[in-house]
Amino acid sequence: MKNEIYQLISYMVLFAFILSIVLFAFILPVNVNASNITPDFFPVESKPYGLTFEDWASKWWQWAYSQPKGSNPLVDDNRGNLCKNGQNSEEVWYLAGTLVNNSEIVRSCTVPLGKAILFPVSVAECSASKSNWWNNLFSNITEKLWKVCNANIVKLNTTVDGQTVKPVFVKSSKMFKLVLPPNNVKNVEPGEKEAVNKGYWLMIEPPPIGMHNITSLAVDSHNFRSSVTYYLTVK
Repeated sequence: MKNEIYQLISYMVLFAFILSIVLFAFILPVNVNASNITPDFFPVESKPYGLTFEDWASKWWQWAYSQPKGSNPLVDDNRGNLCKNGQNSEEVWYLAGTLVNNSEIVRSCTVPLGKAILFPVSVAECSASKSNWWNNLFSNITEKLWKVCNANIVKLNTTVDGQTVKPVFVKSSKMFKLVLPPNNVKNVEPGEKEAVNKGYWLMIEPPPIGMHNITSLAVDSHNFRSSVTYYLTVK
């Protein structure tokens, strides 16, 4: 009788051991997938959601400049508290860079699951009002704007989830419209402007649920230096 009891206990211990291995095998991949997948990126020649990179760059500037001082993520947000402001795209979540030279920005932001992310690694915009008399000195406004918008990158270091990535360069082939509100961050007369832009961007495919981070250090030929870090929670 004792031998039968000992044998039954042995079987129960062995069964529990095997069951724990099976459960671990099922659980482990879930944990790995949730925490260690690095997002993919849209290539520059692609058309995310039917638009070119140039289109998305223009949309980002329209978003960034549509918000007045006091609530503008470009200049008023060092921690990420304003990252939800003006997010009206169904497909893409815009992250702000900074307009403040020699800045060290660290922001935390929650991004809805299923949204792509557009991040301005190092970008520049130049715009002019149609009523500006200086425009008459040039054969067209675009010529003038590119004479002003002439900075080049001298240093660029960007990572996503700890891996070095290569941003894509985008330059306007045509002008786009900006509408600036009163008390805007450009400190100019509100209203409609014509603009061009160029720079380096990351457009990240919708990242998996969990924690992600983006870091960017950029210096241009006008000695504008920016350091931006984002800690993102996708959920």
